[in-house]
Amino acid sequence: MKKSFGIIIVLTAMLLATESQKGVESLSGGTRALLADEMRHIEKGMHGIFSNIVKGEYDQIAKTATDIHDSFIFAKSLTDAQRTELKANLPQGFIELDRSFHAAAGQLSEAAEFEDKNEIEQNFAQMMGLCVKCHSTYATQRFDTFSE
Repeated sequence: MKKSFGIIIVLTAMLLATESQKGVESLSGGTRALLADEMRHIEKGMHGIFSNIVKGEYDQIAKTATDIHDSFIFAKSLTDAQRTELKANLPQGFIELDRSFHAAAGQLSEAAEFEDKNEIEQNFAQMMGLCVKCHSTYATQRFDTFSE
């Protein structure tokens, strides 16, 4: 029994060590560059959406939110090898947060089309929360205040 318990502890430690080596830092330079480009694109879009929300510019909110929704981790630029690399290296939680973020962008676009101020604010806040959750979970090396 003690031997089995010891094996379980060792295997768990190995799994955690392997998992910690996965992630954005383990991606090739080209794939990381594409991901960084998408993050800059999203950041610019989020800043624009904020400005558009306070101005009541619904058409622009819808356009930018749709643009963010459709980017889905640089889908248009990825090679098959890069897709395989992402699946092998990005934790499932990262992928799920990314999917949720892009889904929220789609919902924001729809809310803007209907000029639903409350839904616009809720969806934008959800997107911001997902950004923070992802960065505080998967990008602490880049955003060191989250590593405390």
